[in-house]
Amino acid sequence: MIKKWLAYNKDYSMVKEFIRELNISETLARILINRNIETIEDAEIFLNPIIDELDDPFIMKGMESAVYRLEKAILKGEKICIYGDYDVDGITSVSMLYITLRKLGANVVYYIPNRLDEGYGLNPEAIEKILNEDVELIITVDCGINSLNEVELVNKMNRDIIITDHHQCGHVIPEAYSVINPNQRDCFYPFKFLAGAGVAFKLVSALTQQIGRYEITREIIDLAALGTVADVVTLLGENRIIVKNGLDKMRSHPNIGIEALAKVSGVDISNINTYHLSYLLGPRLNAAGRLGDPSIGVELLTSLDKEYAYKIAEELNKINMERQKIENGILDEAIDMVGRDVDLKKDKIIVLSGNNWHTGVVGIVASKISEKYNLPTALISVDDDIGRGSARSIPNFDFYKAMTKCSFLFEKFGGHQMAAGFTIRKENISEFRNLINEIAREMLDGKEIISEVLVDYRIDSINELPQLLEEIEMLKPYGEGNPVPLFVFRNLIIKDKRLLGDNKHLSLKLSDGIDTVRGIGFNIGFIFNYIAVNEKIDIICSVEKNIWNGTETIQLNIKDINKAK
Repeated sequence: MIKKWLAYNKDYSMVKEFIRELNISETLARILINRNIETIEDAEIFLNPIIDELDDPFIMKGMESAVYRLEKAILKGEKICIYGDYDVDGITSVSMLYITLRKLGANVVYYIPNRLDEGYGLNPEAIEKILNEDVELIITVDCGINSLNEVELVNKMNRDIIITDHHQCGHVIPEAYSVINPNQRDCFYPFKFLAGAGVAFKLVSALTQQIGRYEITREIIDLAALGTVADVVTLLGENRIIVKNGLDKMRSHPNIGIEALAKVSGVDISNINTYHLSYLLGPRLNAAGRLGDPSIGVELLTSLDKEYAYKIAEELNKINMERQKIENGILDEAIDMVGRDVDLKKDKIIVLSGNNWHTGVVGIVASKISEKYNLPTALISVDDDIGRGSARSIPNFDFYKAMTKCSFLFEKFGGHQMAAGFTIRKENISEFRNLINEIAREMLDGKEIISEVLVDYRIDSINELPQLLEEIEMLKPYGEGNPVPLFVFRNLIIKDKRLLGDNKHLSLKLSDGIDTVRGIGFNIGFIFNYIAVNEKIDIICSVEKNIWNGTETIQLNIKDINKAK
């Protein structure tokens, strides 16, 4: 893997004003600017993201009519169905609305399609089934913005549908009773990057604001935070406010289901953070949708019984273990295929196919293969004559653009720069493999796919680490758009080196000539033989607390190493 160390390319003319007005260091001022924080006001909100800074939900197009229709349905006792997606964003969105409407005395049910049988979004069969059960109003969450035919079907049956979604809109907007999506061209809501859970949260905020039940918004904000983090949207602006306040709620008065899920995940709820949501709670909640019925996720998050919630959480944990087992089996098979069938010196894109690979996990495996080999990767599960594929890219290569140039090979496909899904006939897979590599070589024009590491600033001495750590704590919660700050630390002397964890991880004792600090490099144990004790190195690292046996120390989390110049 070739890694290029880069500094952010930003205008730092505001640094001195940030230092003076906010009473912060130059390092923190630069990090804020690297996160696109350009004014004192934005910096103050970023460093102190209070819930009152959220914009009025009624600014969002369609909100007023949606709240009116919901109030009417509640008062008349009409049956309402919340229709969601099967991922964490969808499950948390359904749960928020279900909890809210139930508290307001609504006659409410929910429906989440089966990923394997029905696929993503609205489908006519589900719509007919729902409306045949005397539902008068459907509310979608995290889906529906491009479901023109399904919305038309609802209208033909003389029922109403409210669309809430955050995905990009097509040229034609469905003719629903109301459409709430900040990405509509004529929607003037200032923040455009909400997750589906964020849009659902704004609908709850508007409804509860209208009827004076403000406390409900604060009760469900931890669900909004979980959905927002899991959907990997930028954790800036309103998303940062939602996640920061949602985490605070989890630590003090958690949702019963989240608390149970944290317990089976081995997470101390009083210290929960975005890492736990992304890599421990999120996958367990997602597992049900990947392998079976996602509705048990809603059961968990809407449960009022701690014992029952814990039983569901244990069931989700078992399903997740099964998911991991299936995933690891496919991963091992895929790695064998790469060694046998892929020319890593020549190929720019890895394309692998296997019979009856579980379609619910091929996307995860594609991500792991892409990360391991630093190449865009497509994995295809073949069942009879049809392959269902998931593609994952790396930064600096637009996989979706490459796929559009061979779209004639697909039965259908969609996605964006970093990820795509597609259906392809078995006989076209070999041609796809060859053609996508030709297209990639043309797009790269002889250049290598280079993995870049963006560095926030420098560290000059070990002595400055305690103050630096204290300051960067103010930047949490970390996530998409607000990554853990990375620093370059030059001319460190290796005093000791060790391998940990089956030789996967590298542990170093480092000195700047005066003080020493421990450095840990996860999954870079292969560097061990390329460095020597008493040699000088430059590193890219983050700075973090390490708590071991009740003792708290500072350590450097090493991301990359070069020999000092």
